[in-house]
Amino acid sequence: MQVQAVPGLGNHEPSFGCPQASTRRGGASGRGFGAGRGFGAGLRGRKGRGQSRMERRGGRSRGRGFGRSGPRTALGLSACALPTATRPVTMVAVLGGRGVLRLRLLLSALKPGIHVPRAGPAAAFGTSVTSAKVAVNGVHLHYQQTGEGGHAVLLLPGMLGSGETDFGPQLKNLNKKLFTVVAWDPRGYGHSRPPDRDFPADFFERDAKDAVDLMKALKFKKVSLLGWSDGGITALIAAAKYPSYIHKMVIWGANAYVTDEDSMIYEGIRDVSKWSERTRKPLEALYGYDYFARTCEKWVDGIRQFKHLPDGNICRHLLPQVQCPTLIVHGEKDPLVPRFHADFIHEHVKGSRLHLMPEGKHNLHLRFANEFNRLAEGFLQ
Repeated sequence: MQVQAVPGLGNHEPSFGCPQASTRRGGASGRGFGAGRGFGAGLRGRKGRGQSRMERRGGRSRGRGFGRSGPRTALGLSACALPTATRPVTMVAVLGGRGVLRLRLLLSALKPGIHVPRAGPAAAFGTSVTSAKVAVNGVHLHYQQTGEGGHAVLLLPGMLGSGETDFGPQLKNLNKKLFTVVAWDPRGYGHSRPPDRDFPADFFERDAKDAVDLMKALKFKKVSLLGWSDGGITALIAAAKYPSYIHKMVIWGANAYVTDEDSMIYEGIRDVSKWSERTRKPLEALYGYDYFARTCEKWVDGIRQFKHLPDGNICRHLLPQVQCPTLIVHGEKDPLVPRFHADFIHEHVKGSRLHLMPEGKHNLHLRFANEFNRLAEGFLQ
């Protein structure tokens, strides 16, 4: 296994989503990439409290309630970065700004074959977040890791997403004593570049194999999956194709096929120049405008190609092969993925559970982060 340090990732701390719109009003929105301030930022809980939940298992429903809602926006956690002066008791406070700069220059000068964990913000139970790259299937995949528990959990981001942009609250707050949490950047996304991202007909299957092989390269014997949006599709495929390796799975914002309604949503995000500045700027900072715009257009073409297959199939044929315990979470105010997609997956994944969040949108794990984390932890245990 080849492990490399990740030089010069900087202090990028984005918090973003996609343009908010309702398909019923003829608008369209982006999907899955990052989070707090796009389609979910305007959400207001009822009197600021957590919303009731309806969970269905085998056709039965039951209500659930939780405490106060989670953060209103993404935390913008940049686990690859050295701590900033805004965090308490940081390396900046100890070494001073020039000392940190000298340290980073020293780390960047080390030979690329050496694994050097980068300093990150303190997580629950005092566990830091480290990052590195691993050679997997001909590319170098970037990942972040935190926790010391015996239960390995892989976080799979959405379109144009990465671990640091899509899973800040999970990297920070999932139980570090119970879980070892890994968040990866799929090839062509985040810091898993080069190569540039492309979208052949089997790109979801390729991501699923990359994800599983990454975790095997990191010496995990079995893993659970938390997949958002495109990452949820990847998780479904991985669970179906590698059943002996997947322990449990939580997915949200995923779909197993593409409809005409979905195609309209996708087409609406093709031109990134029409996105709000608040949504666009963090992605430009991460990717540069040209790569960001080009990759978004390529993604739209890549996802729409499934519409031309029988039944718009992405992975619906694989759902009966999923054997692991599966929790499907759906935000009933999700403007990007209609409820019927969650119902279809629930119907065709044997023994799965469907958990509805009445006030949740596409980024429910960020908007209601505390509640989502408790739900995921309870299911995974």
